Amino acid sequence: MTDIFLSDGGSKYPALKFENVNDTHTGTVIEVKKLEDRDPSGTVKTWDNGDVRYVFVFTLNTADGISNLWARGSMVKAIREAAQAVGVTTMVGTKLTVKYIGDGEKKSKAFNAPKLYKAKVEPAVKDDSESMW
Repeated sequence: MTDIFLSDGGSKYPALKFENVNDTHTGTVIEVKKLEDRDPSGTVKTWDNGDVRYVFVFTLNTADGISNLWARGSMVKAIREAAQAVGVTTMVGTKLTVKYIGDGEKKSKAFNAPKLYKAKVEPAVKDDSESMW
């Protein structure tokens, strides 16, 4: 397995999917990237006011190996609230669990209802051996 530090930042890792209600993914956060969100054609997504939309990519070390969690919308809100609840100031090193809990209100016939998520963040375990140096 290639070291994440020497790789291109995790873009080659498989994306974690939430296909069914109650699907849950857990892993230790290795890296977080903020990228411009793009549609399948590669065009940058923007809000109605023209501001760029962003996506956060969490590279996680899971029980099945290293994977990417692409966070948008309600998932970003759930992760932020969980992180604030435990007082973490950085996500790298934390244990992150995200669960798909259901669907929100469908606002348009052209789009699916937004997925709703619940997240749990557990602070990184401090290694006491580092205090010797």
